[in-house]
Amino acid sequence: MNVVELPPTDRRRAARTAVDDLGAQRSDHVLVRVTCPASHHVATVYKTEEGPVVVTASEPHASGSRDFVDNAHHGGSRGSEYVDMVQATRFEDDDLPAWCSCGTHALSRAELQKAIASHTRTLSVTT
Repeated sequence: MNVVELPPTDRRRAARTAVDDLGAQRSDHVLVRVTCPASHHVATVYKTEEGPVVVTASEPHASGSRDFVDNAHHGGSRGSEYVDMVQATRFEDDDLPAWCSCGTHALSRAELQKAIASHTRTLSVTT
């Protein structure tokens, strides 16, 4: 069975494994970086064995080259990433959730696919 044809939870699990398999140098496999109009990091699309995988922050995080999740001092909750295949079944929403310091964003799977096809290295989302 094709990864894209898996139920969403299993597909996201496979996407997470595919990104983890890239190892410490996953930045060598970047296809597209997504930023907001204020140039905050919103998401990254990686080339993996399973196909293009998008990784987005799912909580507020600092901007800049050392992105990290903002936590209050002694905060108990660590930030997490939302990881999914760029391609999905035709019965799923086009939108993928994302977040930056400006707030929440919705990334379009179709726009990400266009950026990959046109070799666009940086894509800016609108607010």
